[in-house]
Amino acid sequence: MNLFFFGVYPYICLVIMTLGLAIRYVGTPGEWNARSSNLFAKKSLLTGSFLFHYTVILVFFGHVVGLLFPVRLLDAVGFSVSTHMLVAGVAGMIFAPCVLIGLGILLWRRMSNPNVWASTVPMDIVVIVFIMWQACTGGWQDYFGTMPAFIPVGEWVRGILICQPNPEIMEYVPVAIKIHVVCGFAIFAMIPFSRLVHFFSIPVTWFARPLISYRRRYENL
Repeated sequence: MNLFFFGVYPYICLVIMTLGLAIRYVGTPGEWNARSSNLFAKKSLLTGSFLFHYTVILVFFGHVVGLLFPVRLLDAVGFSVSTHMLVAGVAGMIFAPCVLIGLGILLWRRMSNPNVWASTVPMDIVVIVFIMWQACTGGWQDYFGTMPAFIPVGEWVRGILICQPNPEIMEYVPVAIKIHVVCGFAIFAMIPFSRLVHFFSIPVTWFARPLISYRRRYENL
């Protein structure tokens, strides 16, 4: 099981994500969007959306720094293991509840508003449940974990990225973190089949767009 989930399974998820994104972009470019329901209930969306999106962005970049940068590199800039654990732990204690609260608001809104519920597909609920589960397993480590799991998990992730997987590294990682990792890769595989696809729609051309001029139809109005 360890060999499959931490030696083979990540590549299956990444291949599904890559091929799925390519096929969706080429085959159905019109569906490459977040299918926003902002039109139906803008006010009730604001708090939940703000909490969820901004927290997830911070969590994502926190994972990038914590997992992709080797410990020796962080040490070189004065970021010790103990400091890393403290920062990651405090941030997780704050961000995990924020994600749960934000998604809880969005889920309640989706289920209680008939118009929003009518536009909901099963994958929307699946994605919300998986992300909430991610917040729970990550939060468990932040609140109750004592092992600096980012060290072995980071080494394992870097091995996956350079196509040199070492599943043995994950053998003694806490169960909550193993579940967190497995569910995280499952979410990657879901991206092409859900509204998460808009994560890859970075508006890089927005800054190069010409200014839009607005003129009144009648001069005296």
